[in-house]
Amino acid sequence: MKKLLLFLVMLLLPMIASAAVKIGGIYYNLETEAKTAEVTTNPNQYTGSVVIPATITYSGTEYSVTSIGDEAFRGCSGLTSLTIPNSVTSIGFCAFHSCSGLTSIVVESGNTVYDSRNDCNAIIETTTKTLIRGCMNTVIPNSVTSIGDGAFFDCSTLTSITIPNSVKDIGICAFYGCTGLTAFTIPNSVTSIVNMAFWGCSGLTSISIPNSVTTIGEGAFEGCSGLPSVTIPNSVKTIGNSAFEGCSGLTSVTIPNSVTTIGEGAFRDCSGMTSVTIPNSVTSIGYFIFRGCSGLTSVTIPESVTTIGYYAFAGCSSLPSISLPNSVEYIEIGAFHSCSSLTSVTIPNNVSGIDNSAFYKCTKLSSVTFGNRLGYIGDEAFRGCSGLTSITIPKSVTIIGEDAFRLCTGLTSIVVESGNTVYDSRNDSNALIETATNTLIKGCMNTVIIPNSVTSIGKNAFQGCIGLPSITIPNSVTSIGNNVFNGCSGLLSVTIPNSVTAIGNAAFYNCSSLTSIIIGNSVTTIGSSAFSNCSSLADVYCKAQNVPDTPSNEFEGSNIENATLHVPDGSISAYQAKRPWCDFKSIVAIDESSGFNSMTTLPILVQNNGGVVSIQGTDDLTPISVYNINGTLLGSDVSHHGTATISTSLQPGSVAIVKIGDKSVKTVIR
Repeated sequence: MKKLLLFLVMLLLPMIASAAVKIGGIYYNLETEAKTAEVTTNPNQYTGSVVIPATITYSGTEYSVTSIGDEAFRGCSGLTSLTIPNSVTSIGFCAFHSCSGLTSIVVESGNTVYDSRNDCNAIIETTTKTLIRGCMNTVIPNSVTSIGDGAFFDCSTLTSITIPNSVKDIGICAFYGCTGLTAFTIPNSVTSIVNMAFWGCSGLTSISIPNSVTTIGEGAFEGCSGLPSVTIPNSVKTIGNSAFEGCSGLTSVTIPNSVTTIGEGAFRDCSGMTSVTIPNSVTSIGYFIFRGCSGLTSVTIPESVTTIGYYAFAGCSSLPSISLPNSVEYIEIGAFHSCSSLTSVTIPNNVSGIDNSAFYKCTKLSSVTFGNRLGYIGDEAFRGCSGLTSITIPKSVTIIGEDAFRLCTGLTSIVVESGNTVYDSRNDSNALIETATNTLIKGCMNTVIIPNSVTSIGKNAFQGCIGLPSITIPNSVTSIGNNVFNGCSGLLSVTIPNSVTAIGNAAFYNCSSLTSIIIGNSVTTIGSSAFSNCSSLADVYCKAQNVPDTPSNEFEGSNIENATLHVPDGSISAYQAKRPWCDFKSIVAIDESSGFNSMTTLPILVQNNGGVVSIQGTDDLTPISVYNINGTLLGSDVSHHGTATISTSLQPGSVAIVKIGDKSVKTVIR
């Protein structure tokens, strides 16, 4: 305990020794042994004119003022003038940052470390000839060779400055946040524009970069939102990370062939830029380079490029097309994410992989052609490409990631090339099937009949497929995954075969046109919200003798208080005792004579003669509509005396969907 107390006392001693004192409106840290004083921060900030004395007296002892501490005047926007005595030999880090109101800086003559030569209104480190702090009225002498780090940091009142040819270096953050600066000419004595040199100079409308510059550093012009154009000289080899990020006013930029490296996010969020040509000296388009360039309509990528990097063009929402050269070998994560105007893309033959989310939410993308060396399509690679109508998977593809084509709601055709050892589209099923597991992983609106060799329907397989009018699930299927038919608002009825034992979460969620469900007798578990928001539901046939294990929200929002539940005669009491089954308006015994295939108890007869469909056995004045298997309305009528006649182009043997009132039936025309 004593050792701990001693340790704490030792920690506090420097704090006690350096407790600030206020003398003449200025705060100091005193060093009693050396009898020196350091100017420190004012809790209420310094304002107006401040003259730092060479000496001060405190409690009868005289102290020499030798230093200005770290951040001593930082953020003192009301400070207008400053006089530094010849006794000061040390100025700390960020001592004058954000002193935007400063108009005058004077270093008294006789100072051996600093000066303000030629009445320049600046602090210059004498030996190194480095200007370490300027103000709005600074005139840089032509003897200065370097502008120090943060020299004009947040000097928002600075409107113009002339840099003499003697200057060779401009430091980090030298003109950071100089929002009033409108034009700047960099002398040809400068070879590098370092990190964040002009960060946030939002008023800058003109910048002249000489051909002596070889490097543009990280964030050098980031946030210069008023800059309309920039010419990068052919001496530049490297453009650093975020160099022009957020230059939203930038409409054009010329990148010379001398550039070999363009850093991450170099032109990110340059929303006004309409076109860009990448020189053939560049071999890789790095991370986030053009992300958020929402005005970009044209991009030229040279044959030298082998990789399109992470989110390189993500959010380029005006880009209508992209030509990928044959040199490209890999498209990385999110490369074209949310390029919502992109209509078509051809993947070159040399591309081996399309990584996760590469074309996520390219909603207008209607055509994709895959190269013959493609082996990998990543997770969610084309998720949300609702305009995509067809896909052909080449035989070279061996890995398709999770949800690669999820919510591609416009798909009408899915083909896997013959010879693929991992995937197939057997029986012209218009579906993507994993061969070894017999799992259907992606279907479309024309996947009307699932092959009877399929044993599982994978999660999200048909999600959002609003054009799907009906589906035939074979007796080979044993499980239906999560979200399989979620949002299939055109689905009128579904029969889940006796082979199925489990129905996943939200499997039929929001199937708003679904009027009738037949659940097979082997189902033991039904997931959360499996049939929620099926607002047209009128009849549910559950053949299971034992009530399936299901959460109470299975039918939430599905109007079951007005629907009928049909269950085995001997199980009625069990269903009546358990939610949500007990919430149906009525629970009745299954009519075994119905065969579980009709969705109405009426003895309906559908016949065809020369394309004329007649429906008999309905109630009088019942509205009747006939749709083809693709959900296209072919005709409608109202029954009279239990009969309706509708002219169609259907031929005997065709499959039709007949909607009778609020009920529907799928039938083969005889």
